[in-house]
Amino acid sequence: MKIAVASNLHGNLLALSAMLGKVEKLKEDGENIEKVYVLGIFGFFPYAREVYELISGSGDYIKAIRGIYDHAIARYSEDKENLNQELTEIELKAVEWNYESLGREGRKWIRNYVPAFVAEKSGDNEFFMCYGSPFDLLKGEVLPSQPTAYYETILSPIRKYEMLVVAGKDRFIVETKYGRVVCPGAIGYYRRDEKPSFAVIDTRNLDVYFEEVEFRRSEVEERIKTEKLPEEFVNFLYHGKL
Repeated sequence: MKIAVASNLHGNLLALSAMLGKVEKLKEDGENIEKVYVLGIFGFFPYAREVYELISGSGDYIKAIRGIYDHAIARYSEDKENLNQELTEIELKAVEWNYESLGREGRKWIRNYVPAFVAEKSGDNEFFMCYGSPFDLLKGEVLPSQPTAYYETILSPIRKYEMLVVAGKDRFIVETKYGRVVCPGAIGYYRRDEKPSFAVIDTRNLDVYFEEVEFRRSEVEERIKTEKLPEEFVNFLYHGKL
């Protein structure tokens, strides 16, 4: 069996649709992809309701894992004071917009049905997937291009798992004595000259490869402007930076 894993969707419906279309093409070409995982759902792009409806309506096919902004949306009504201290003004505007757009049912879905991590077994192999790291599931960013000892320290508390899959901007695969660390890169926006990407993982032999997608950035930009969201969101769409 194979799975497809994406991270940092940021509520980008066009990116999610492009990924699902690429997955269907891979399946037509003989790839046995049975599930799709998304690490971090909402953020700076204005399709919160549509993304929620697509993922929640997919049954077991698409599995969402809570990211830092998803968690902030879930906390928003009860913990505004702390969020005001934790988030920048721009981030808080994104959380507020998503909170309102999702409505009661969407917020309930995040709180009750979107976990902070997924630990699953497939055959003889076990996988741990989270947005951050095993030490901090939401804020503990796992960095690329670090010494092997750095990743072994991260894997040490979950060494029974053959693979750790985390969210991040840059895609990478690292081999350690404990197992592999994989980051699929960001699916929701472009970064430098890199196209949005996701990972395809063979759960039997742990092989990993990356697929790139394209979507109409101009359409997302227009939606951002229609919703009167901050101009910084457009910059993030094109460059991965606020």
